[in-house]
Amino acid sequence: MAAVISAFHPPQDLPQRVRDLSKQVIHTVVVDDGSDLERNSSVLRELEDLGCTVIRMPGNVGIAAALNAGIEAAIESWSPDFVVTLDQDSALDPGYIAAALDTYTEARANGINAGLVSAQSHNGLNVPLLTKRARFPEAFDPLQSGAVIPVSTFKTAGMLDERLFIDCVDSEFNLRVRSHGLATLVGKGCNMTHALGHAQPMMLFGWHVTVLGVKRHVHSHAPFRVYYMTRNSIYLWRQYGARFPVWLIRRLRFQAESDVFRLLYGANRKGQYRAFIRGCLDGWLGRLGKIDAAFQRKISA
Repeated sequence: MAAVISAFHPPQDLPQRVRDLSKQVIHTVVVDDGSDLERNSSVLRELEDLGCTVIRMPGNVGIAAALNAGIEAAIESWSPDFVVTLDQDSALDPGYIAAALDTYTEARANGINAGLVSAQSHNGLNVPLLTKRARFPEAFDPLQSGAVIPVSTFKTAGMLDERLFIDCVDSEFNLRVRSHGLATLVGKGCNMTHALGHAQPMMLFGWHVTVLGVKRHVHSHAPFRVYYMTRNSIYLWRQYGARFPVWLIRRLRFQAESDVFRLLYGANRKGQYRAFIRGCLDGWLGRLGKIDAAFQRKISA
């Protein structure tokens, strides 16, 4: 088992998480996505001292390309049967890998070919499922972070789509895996902890919006992230709408709620509107890849 961690300006506590992770995996690859061009990161040096393979990308190439580089390096160096991919702010509970492999083995014994096994819960909260009645439940839209992936899945379904850069990379991979008849199972008892991101109060004329007695918050994203989320979501519809319409409609409901709240209450709403409109256009026209630098500066101003 090899772990591949994507990093960008890696946090100071990453080495400790890697030490904990080493109790569950044999090898660890950390891929820095262009944040250490001067090779002066003390965190990455500490990771190398711990025995990690550290790959420094020559520029910011996106999470898909970074993870692909780490996966390919792990396969070439150690020929593992499984790879677990992780974000730099994610941590697996003790026993996570063993439980994921147990789920995989049990499913195979019952005639289910699993393309990946992901977390059953994040920070103690169960993830949404495709259906609750299955003997071996599948996650609705599993994150790539915490996904235990057989190397055979990459040979069957291909690597992560680097053209998406960030956002929807895991969603696209999940649909592609399912397109090949492989299941996206949840590992029984597998819990992953990770950062929840920044959420700001949803304010309306100075009043903190309350729905059903609960004060609402909105997760704030930089405009360039809104661009990628919008563009890549439209790309998913273009690629998989005919085969997975129900899944995409269900996903659209979650996304639409986030988009409305963010565009009404988020920070830098002017930049977010521009990012949203450009994302819709580029997604419809099939323009993928990294966002244009001049446009990113414009929407971030």
